[in-house]
Amino acid sequence: MSEPPAIAVGGLRKRYGTTLAVDRVTLDVPHGAVFALVGRNGAGKTTLIRMLLGLTPIAEGSATVLGRDSAKDHVCVRREVGYVPENHHYYGWMTVAEVLRFVSAFYPSWDVALCRDLVARLGLEPDSRLRTLSRGMVAKVALVQTLAHKPRVLILDEPTSGLDAVVRREFLESIVEVAVEEGRTVLFSSHLLTDVERVADRVAVLSAGRLRLVEELPRLKTRMRQFRVTFPHDPPDNCGIPGVVSLKRDGRQWLLVVDTAVPGAEAELHACLDGAVIEPLPMNLEDIFVALEGAAP
Repeated sequence: MSEPPAIAVGGLRKRYGTTLAVDRVTLDVPHGAVFALVGRNGAGKTTLIRMLLGLTPIAEGSATVLGRDSAKDHVCVRREVGYVPENHHYYGWMTVAEVLRFVSAFYPSWDVALCRDLVARLGLEPDSRLRTLSRGMVAKVALVQTLAHKPRVLILDEPTSGLDAVVRREFLESIVEVAVEEGRTVLFSSHLLTDVERVADRVAVLSAGRLRLVEELPRLKTRMRQFRVTFPHDPPDNCGIPGVVSLKRDGRQWLLVVDTAVPGAEAELHACLDGAVIEPLPMNLEDIFVALEGAAP
């Protein structure tokens, strides 16, 4: 019998007035995964995370974290999860040591030695007051707070928003390093796709509250393929190739993105475009995301 997922979401739905923020989303996050929720601002990432943590009521569907119901057992869920919101709210007059000592009282599992080690590893000065720290250093304080009580699951909402490129990389590498060492599960949201591509092993794409796809990142980059097609004459009006995600026309050239997981997609591509020059092009995660967003209804 297979192990149940660390996080399970089934048919989650949430509406704010006339806006459908999350629309029947279903996904599983396996134990030990570094799982990214990607999408534009307003795609539903934060609402989904808040429902997982019991911070926003679930209107429809279900969610569990480590087997606990997010709606009925949200206090235990939040005790067992390390959560980093996009914005950190600390008293500026407190020192790093004072903040961490204050927070530790809420977690029976707080590991003092681990906390001390993380503070040193991340280059924090215990006596520094929060108001004197850069945004990147404050983010590191939040990371220590998240990890020191040894949660089995880390949930991070846009954790690198507003940080410069160097600090973003250092911050993400710190998260993944600790997660791999401890075998923890990480779920994080981001619209910064270079960050996602660097650290995630699985990706879920949200668009206007809907789940477009869930895939292992290496598999996603293999199945989504981009081709430049050059015709010796005027191209046909219709494509007619299964699995086409996006198609851009420019004179006698087409730029195609094809989901090769669709049966027969790549074979049909070559059969239908016989006589044309078909040139495969490399794609990164940003290219894939832009193609999917362009195809979104």
